[in-house]
Amino acid sequence: MLTDAISQLFIQYVDDADQTFMDDATKVSFLNLAYRELAYRISESDSNLYAQSQIYININDDELDLATTFLGNKIMGSNLDAERLYRLMRVSRCETNGDVRYYLQPSNSLPEMRNDVNRYMLRGTKLLFSEQADNILVEYVGFLENPFTVGNTVAGAGTFLDEVAAFFGDLLALIACKHYQIKDFAANPILMNQLQTRLQELDSYLMAGRNWGGSNNVVGTDELTYLGY
Repeated sequence: MLTDAISQLFIQYVDDADQTFMDDATKVSFLNLAYRELAYRISESDSNLYAQSQIYININDDELDLATTFLGNKIMGSNLDAERLYRLMRVSRCETNGDVRYYLQPSNSLPEMRNDVNRYMLRGTKLLFSEQADNILVEYVGFLENPFTVGNTVAGAGTFLDEVAAFFGDLLALIACKHYQIKDFAANPILMNQLQTRLQELDSYLMAGRNWGGSNNVVGTDELTYLGY
């Protein structure tokens, strides 16, 4: 489903004769809340559905601030250049074209990271390295925070969101309705039952995975697999 179709379905589900509290900006806010909620849920099951990668070249330092860097796209902080980082998957030393040389090992302790080699850790918005880095490939789970806009929810002006929305666009409308009902202090039992049904179908889809021949890649084991543990 495209953004305009999802938006129209949301309005039909709400079916509120009084549109005082449902102007275009409010409608878009509810839809974006729904998108973020669904993206968070999906990301905890399958890290690869929202997998992104960014290359940072000529760092020549032992740290890289992902919120202020001019060496590549900003993926943290304000004024983003790409999808916002939700969770790191892998960090590697790479060539300028992104070809991986070797993967770095994650660290949760600053002393451990500084006293070892080929280590990294994310501290605030900064990627810290155990030694000076030149080119870094960051692979991460990330997604747009506000993919719905007033412009792309107008009939006929819809845009494609992602592969999940293509199959579960109605679920975005249902979750947006849930947030609307919180504001409205009222609940539609039939709609909420449908929401639960579609969430269960989404969970079944994620458990089976998009590739019948492969197992589901959970974030935690995904990192360990690529690091050779």
